[in-house]
Amino acid sequence: MTVDFEECIKDSPRFRAGIDDVETDVVEIEAKLDKLVKLCSGMIEAGRAYVSANKLFVNGIKDLSQQCKKEEVISECLEKCGERLQEIVNYHMILFDQAQRSIKQQLHIFIKEDVRKFKDTKKQFDRVREDMELAQVKNAQAPRNKVHEAEEATQALILSRKAFRHLALDYVLQINVLQAKKKFEILDAMLSFMRAQYTLFQQGFNILDEIDPYMKKLAAQLDQLVIDSAMEKRELEHKHALIQQRVR
Repeated sequence: MTVDFEECIKDSPRFRAGIDDVETDVVEIEAKLDKLVKLCSGMIEAGRAYVSANKLFVNGIKDLSQQCKKEEVISECLEKCGERLQEIVNYHMILFDQAQRSIKQQLHIFIKEDVRKFKDTKKQFDRVREDMELAQVKNAQAPRNKVHEAEEATQALILSRKAFRHLALDYVLQINVLQAKKKFEILDAMLSFMRAQYTLFQQGFNILDEIDPYMKKLAAQLDQLVIDSAMEKRELEHKHALIQQRVR
């Protein structure tokens, strides 16, 4: 949504309607962005708590691996899985750091600097427009039979119109720059965050894909272990039954 410079100079109804639409849009977008920044802060806080909990979990795996050093299969499994999980946790940290930079900080700066500057200029614009409208009323009411008063009113109107046009041009420029920057800041922030999401899942997939052959091998060993355990259980039950018969 942009405002035309030519309409600005004319101070036409179309210009005023366009200004009203932009000002309403800025108020609404500021509220939505502020809400998004606060939601992002909550997500980052929860995410960092999640990362901390994961680090503790990974440390627990490492401790258990050390405890099971005498059982090579268990120790190796815990060590490999712990290392891969730690790598994934690191990419989660990168994701939340990127959210901090792109969503929280970048959009927060846009709100606090660019939107605030726009609102300050709007106050000046409104004041100058009110001065011009007041000058128009005084000029219309000035008695024409009193030449000096009429000339003063006319001169005041000319000056107020000139001041209005200069500020209106600056205001329109700022509106159009703000609208363009709003588009860039929102799209850039979202793109940066989604790239971090892509990196997290892509690297997570690569990490798990790398360990997949080992996990398949381990799964096959577990399947065999289940079979061996069942056979061993039957043998033990059979021996137990034989011993019981002897005892009788």
